[in-house]
Amino acid sequence: MNGRPDSGKLITPPIRRVLIQLIRSWLVLLGAAHNLYGQSCAMCYTTVAGGGKSVIHALQGGIIVLLIPPVLLFSGLTILLFRWRTSASSRTGSGAALVLNHD
Repeated sequence: MNGRPDSGKLITPPIRRVLIQLIRSWLVLLGAAHNLYGQSCAMCYTTVAGGGKSVIHALQGGIIVLLIPPVLLFSGLTILLFRWRTSASSRTGSGAALVLNHD
């Protein structure tokens, strides 16, 4: 390039740094997960345990029904971002890169 800061040089984050940040965030999540197991409601547990198979089946169905909207929302956003990234890369000629733009 011509050495100017606004030359349009594409900058991509080093893959090693991205992987280290990803591993750190997974370790934090795994370290905090042991606290999540203690959050169940004792009344809910005794009601389900005493209710029999029909209550257990109804609870499992309810969990699935409550899980569907977040999964659809996350999937839709992922597809939208992937399409946006591929359309941007076809315009610039490079994938997932940041354009250094100094005014």
